[in-house]
Amino acid sequence: MRIKLVVFDVDGVLTEVDSSWGYVHRALGVQGRAREIADMFERGEIKYEEWMLLDTGLWVEATGGRITRWDLERILSGIPIRGDAPEVSRCLHRMGKRIALVSGGIDLLVARVASVVGADLWVANQLSFDRNWRLVPGGLPVVGVDKGRALRRVLWELNVDAAETMYVGDSRWDLEAMRLVGYPVAMGSDPALEGVARYRISRLAEVCDLVKKIEGTP
Repeated sequence: MRIKLVVFDVDGVLTEVDSSWGYVHRALGVQGRAREIADMFERGEIKYEEWMLLDTGLWVEATGGRITRWDLERILSGIPIRGDAPEVSRCLHRMGKRIALVSGGIDLLVARVASVVGADLWVANQLSFDRNWRLVPGGLPVVGVDKGRALRRVLWELNVDAAETMYVGDSRWDLEAMRLVGYPVAMGSDPALEGVARYRISRLAEVCDLVKKIEGTP
């Protein structure tokens, strides 16, 4: 069966930073308090919506309520997109594959990455702003930590069967999405993906060769 769609996680796969949320926390000097909030989520004490609310609230508090969309775009612009991402996307498009992004990261970053790789569709958690484009605590958890649900939406919108889809992820947050597709690919060495990923790559540049190998094309 041919692969029609390649879906990528973003943080740590198409970018060189594992977490866009963590990157902003460090930029604003709130990483310690953010770790405490993350631990609360891990212990089941808060839901994802509350996690987003508290995290973004830290950013608002740290800047005296003055942080804007443009401030966040400037911070996130410091996150490098992997140098081989454009060539991988060109290669996939030459082979007739569609590209989608499913990210638990920040929409402002994912939009930039989607533009670079020419994604047909992308979904990510969305920040909220007031009429003056100042950040409002909260946002819209379009993905949350349930990438399986987000992936189903992508498959429906692009009218592609899960069996004809490759998903490339790098962490335990990608497990539910990987379980849905015909071609789950782990990038890196996270042991959490053992037994779920059918394929493993060490570099993003290996994606095209893997697709060709699976399909038996030169």
